[in-house]
Amino acid sequence: MKRLLTSLAAGAVILAGCSNSGGSSSADDQLKVELPLKTTTLAPYDTDVPVTIGAAETLFKTTTKGEIKPHLVKSYDQPSDDTLTFTLKDGIKFQNGHALTGQAVKDSLEQGLKKSDLLKATLPIESIKAKGQKVTIKTKGAYPELISELASPFTAIYDTKSKTDIKQTPVGTGPYAIKDFKRTQQINLTQNKDYWHGKPELKSMKVTFNEDGSSRTEHVLSGRTDVTTNVPVDKINSVKKSDKAKLENTSGFRTSLLLYNHTSPKMTKDVREALDAVINRQQISDKVADHYAAPANGPFNTKLDFIKDKAIPKQDISKAKALMEKAGYSEKHPLKLNVSSYSGRPELTKILQVIQSDAKKAHIQIKIQNVDDIEGFLKNKKDWDASMYSFGTIPRGDTGYFFNMAYKKDGAVNKGAYHNHKVDQLIEQLNHTVDKNERHHLTNEILEVSKQDIPNSYILYNDQINAMNQKVENVQTTPEGIYLIDEKVDKRK
Repeated sequence: MKRLLTSLAAGAVILAGCSNSGGSSSADDQLKVELPLKTTTLAPYDTDVPVTIGAAETLFKTTTKGEIKPHLVKSYDQPSDDTLTFTLKDGIKFQNGHALTGQAVKDSLEQGLKKSDLLKATLPIESIKAKGQKVTIKTKGAYPELISELASPFTAIYDTKSKTDIKQTPVGTGPYAIKDFKRTQQINLTQNKDYWHGKPELKSMKVTFNEDGSSRTEHVLSGRTDVTTNVPVDKINSVKKSDKAKLENTSGFRTSLLLYNHTSPKMTKDVREALDAVINRQQISDKVADHYAAPANGPFNTKLDFIKDKAIPKQDISKAKALMEKAGYSEKHPLKLNVSSYSGRPELTKILQVIQSDAKKAHIQIKIQNVDDIEGFLKNKKDWDASMYSFGTIPRGDTGYFFNMAYKKDGAVNKGAYHNHKVDQLIEQLNHTVDKNERHHLTNEILEVSKQDIPNSYILYNDQINAMNQKVENVQTTPEGIYLIDEKVDKRK
């Protein structure tokens, strides 16, 4: 889902005729940022880019520990599982000088709900009431994860009263205001001198787009750009050896996995268990990811404090071989599987090649299918038995997102049609639970029950890896890979 969301990404906030639009800036005053995915729209409900580049902000924000904290909000309360009340911080203004009020938040969320199918699916809001700085949101049913969803970059607050084109120049509350936008090419931003959290360090910023990770990294190394994200593993050493660039990384919330097609007659539980035993997670972490990923034991990064089971499964070829022989397979008559991967994340194909080699030892013959459009390919379940996949499993600090999307029978990204009636019941219970500790308890119970099915094989927790000019300071390298630019980012002279 995360990949789907980010593929929609596009973002900018233009400011016409307001006090914070600056004049020309020197090269030292301008930060040049290059992002992976091209965008055709900057409406916050369409893309996460306005939040990434510091042009727009959300009511709540995810911390590096995966917790949700108030951002534009001063205080909040959930008096029931279908109601959220919060009070906005005083003195916050949009980049055009308009005040951030409860009514402005109500208008922003309601307009987003009208225009975005994504928000309609993730925000089941029945009503929003605003009075002064106070806002009350009532959902159509129990929805304790509402705070988590209000940390989504797609709920970033913008000024609906602005006369600018929302898809070209939305006006937010962030430290940098968008001056102009050329679709799929670049965004120019200027300093918001009146930013509520303090005057930003930079005078201006230029954002460009480039889907080629190697090319983006080379641009930083040559000085053509100052910052890029999602550095390919095979380019890391080039950055480390450079005297002009530096690397920053952090353990992330994106998980690489082997996704199983539960509708395929070949993918029995024994076969899934055998494949799971074939995978040498530690070796893949060390050799393929070059230690820029951690071995996984489930969908959620085990660095999260509330995850109880942190034991990493060890490779056991003998176990896998015995399971396959019991199922009737042998060296002469191996199980033949069609397993897909995709070019958008080339490291996944390298992981699959390692699995392919080890699987032969357990009488499993894997035919690798590399595709360009993995989302479209996976829709026809007759074409694949398993697939490499990458999932941002906990982008906003709450496990309910992943469970509802990937484990429920009708989940929007349950690509392999996994289903367990008990798991569905526990997810429904989670959906009606407000208390944080009880949610953590239910999360671990869902993980324990589902683990017996081996719904997928989770392989790595990937690092978020950024490269930047040596002169650049305070760029945010965060686990969820959304936040990048804030008012503290600077470029030394």
